[in-house]
Amino acid sequence: MKRILFILYPLIIVCIAAATIVEKYLGTEFVGQHIYGAWWFSALWAVMTVVGCAYMVQQQLYKRLAVMLLHAAFVVILVGALVTHLTARRDTIHLRIDVPSELASGTILTLKSFQIVNYPGTDAPLDYQSVISCGAKEVTVSMNHIGNIDGYRLFQSSYDSDGEGVTLGVSYDPYGIAITYSGYLLLLIGIIATLFSRRTQMRALYRKAVAGVVLLLCAVSVNAEEPLPVIDRDIAQRMGTIQILYNNRICPMNTVATDFVMKLTGSASWNGYTADQVFTSWMIYYMPWEAAMKPYLQPNKETMSAKEKKKLAERQAVVEMFYGGEYIKMFPYRIGHDVNWYMPGAHALPREIPVKEQFFIKQSMDFLTEAIVTGQHDRALEIIAKIKLFQREMVGEVLPSGGETQAELFYNSLRAQKWPVMLSLTFSLLLCMVMLFTTKWRYSVNIALWALHVMLLIYLTLQLALRWWLGGHIPVSNGPETMLFMAWVVVLFSVALHRQFNIIMGFAPLIASFCMLVAMMGGSSTQLTPLMPVLQSPLLSIHVMTVMCAYSIFALQVLLGVYAFWAHDLERITALSQLLLYPAIFLLTIGIFLGAVWANVSWGNYWSWDPKESWALITLMVYAVPMHKASLPLFRNDKYYHIYIVGAFLAVLITYFGVNYLLGGMHSYA
Repeated sequence: MKRILFILYPLIIVCIAAATIVEKYLGTEFVGQHIYGAWWFSALWAVMTVVGCAYMVQQQLYKRLAVMLLHAAFVVILVGALVTHLTARRDTIHLRIDVPSELASGTILTLKSFQIVNYPGTDAPLDYQSVISCGAKEVTVSMNHIGNIDGYRLFQSSYDSDGEGVTLGVSYDPYGIAITYSGYLLLLIGIIATLFSRRTQMRALYRKAVAGVVLLLCAVSVNAEEPLPVIDRDIAQRMGTIQILYNNRICPMNTVATDFVMKLTGSASWNGYTADQVFTSWMIYYMPWEAAMKPYLQPNKETMSAKEKKKLAERQAVVEMFYGGEYIKMFPYRIGHDVNWYMPGAHALPREIPVKEQFFIKQSMDFLTEAIVTGQHDRALEIIAKIKLFQREMVGEVLPSGGETQAELFYNSLRAQKWPVMLSLTFSLLLCMVMLFTTKWRYSVNIALWALHVMLLIYLTLQLALRWWLGGHIPVSNGPETMLFMAWVVVLFSVALHRQFNIIMGFAPLIASFCMLVAMMGGSSTQLTPLMPVLQSPLLSIHVMTVMCAYSIFALQVLLGVYAFWAHDLERITALSQLLLYPAIFLLTIGIFLGAVWANVSWGNYWSWDPKESWALITLMVYAVPMHKASLPLFRNDKYYHIYIVGAFLAVLITYFGVNYLLGGMHSYA
């Protein structure tokens, strides 16, 4: 039976991995029909489950209750998945307002109303809400809130362009979901039992592990060959506090200026001028500034690579949007329940806007330009104050507070700085090398490591806290945010366990620094943007945080694995790595199944074989292998164990980066 398992287990992993690649080229429908939905794929899982159950009985696993619960939970989950596959029904239904339509069960549904709820003061959708009537019963269906009628679960899918109709997904799975959720609950009980059981390997590993384990880059500015007309720093800074609509959120102009200059030059300042000065000066003195920026916009294309040409096209597009007024929608006006934002000098304004307000929208920026060009400093500040007053009078209740504005200005200056990341990376590399190759200066190295930990913790906590406050959601919604969170978790984990596992303190800053570097390379993704409606769920935050905590521990294991090749205390390093394996796998498992619950709440389907889901499952299966060293003698050899752990991290890299940038899927926004 063991040999059969050794064949089926990796075969399933290979099939899932191959399916994600095939999906990239032949589409989701093809792999759904020929792989995930094929009889042979279900048969593979079924045979492996039956053989696995027989092997558990043979090994008398029932005598170890905690471990038995873990394995039984996966059996129940697989049974639930099979029941869903065999009995569940999925469909769609299109509804128009006040037009009755029939469900598959014969139930008559009528759409009473549909509305798009926007973020206050913007046209960015916050939620989609449909009110459905079924006889005397009314059900509200919105994102992350599924309606239930006679066992049929209705979830928001799309809406008609005229806003008078919606398409709802329909899911009927009364048995599979119940069985699968029972498996999730059993799994949680098994995890808790394993953590506290005295009959698992964790306590022995803890004793072994604890026993003996006690480049500053300078930014080179581009010098302008000729003097440029530049707006006074004070005026530019005041203009930077004017609120505008950008990326579907209301924010200070400084945010736009920072993004604009960074996209154009790669830095948040240019030639000693602040982002506010560059942006506002270009608004007024556009001809000399365009000439000064010619190297960024019209380089020699003959010597450029394809990647450089793509970046050039992006810079040129940014400037076109700048000239088109997309970055300076600063004049709001409420018409009914809607708030529209207009750029200076906008033509063809709605008739509902009074003549006085129309005149201010069209002319105020001209007056400000005149005051700046003629050197009337006080008058320029007065006009800026009037623009802010206009904004408060029009939509004061939705504008950010003074504290929020100052916080965003500080955050913009913080995220624009590259030197903290490079400095952290340089020092963490140096300290790691000193710690590994010499026993001298141990006291000084420990002090330096502590200082680096404290500074990283302050820096990362500040970044995450500001993003949370300004964005209005826990900052784990995109790639750079999850990388910052992972860096924070690694440092926090290292500080919390420094007494028991002092060796981790040497590796944690290095991992955190690389995470920060990846986040910094995210570019435009570091911008604050509203969450998509489907992401407005607390389950998302918990799901992402638990998974990223698991990835953080896997990353620490990699460095322990590399260190193990020349470590003298190999047995203790192995014990520490194996000890870390338990919480890492448990966190990843919890994260995956929390994601399944979130998907069920949002889309009415707890598993869809999306590439990210599939590779997360592959990662879990790959890392679960070394936990079975009683059945796998290979992992009793410390060297082979560490080689496997280092190689297994490839699954994490593919799950996080490969899926996002190569395979795509529903999770590609992450």
